[in-house]
This record gives sequence, C-alpha cells and structure tokens, in this order.
Amino acid sequence: MTPARRPQVAPWQVWWMQFNPQVGHEQAGERPAIVVGSALACSLPNGLALVVPCTTTDRQLVWQPAVTLAGRAGFAMCDQVKAVSTDRLVRRHQAVLRKAEREAIAFALRQLVATP
Repeated sequence: MTPARRPQVAPWQVWWMQFNPQVGHEQAGERPAIVVGSALACSLPNGLALVVPCTTTDRQLVWQPAVTLAGRAGFAMCDQVKAVSTDRLVRRHQAVLRKAEREAIAFALRQLVATP
C-alpha cells in the first residue's frame, strides 16, 4: 500500500491484520487485532497503528480479557501489544467492542505498561 492509500485507524476499531512474519511466541497469520492507540497516536503520519492481536484460545490470563467479535468468543492479547505498519491491515472487521470490553482491555494494558 502506498502512504496515500493507507487506511485511517481509530481507537477501538477491530481490523483483520496480517501478522506474518512472526518471531518466537508472537501471534502469526491473519487474525483480528484491536487498535488500542489513542486518537493522537492514530492521527500521526507515521503509518503505524498500536494494536493487540486476538485469539480464540482461552489461556485464563487476566491480561487477556474476553471479547466478542461478530458473535464469536475471543481474547485480546494485551501482553502482545505492538506497533505495526498499517500496510499489515487487510480489512475492517465487522465487530464493535462493548464499553465493558474496552474498559477490560484498558485495565489490562495499564497493568502491563510501566508507569511512574
């Protein structure tokens, strides 16, 4: 994708994203990802999006809160938050996160990110 055609992302959108190539225990393949960057982060002209990948595997981890994506149970892998090129975005997912899901993801991220 050329920079002029990069998709515009917004906080809490869900996108199908291509995570290959992956390294180590990172999630791989095409899977849903939730944009967790702020409105400011989403508006930067750097062509990056801050996302957490989703999985259908329940690992019973507090930092992987449950989400429902188009009627299918999933989990937001907040322990794998990453900045990715928007060139990896394949298409918008039809899912819309509920407020409780957004709050659970935000809580998990606050537990994992260093703060003063």
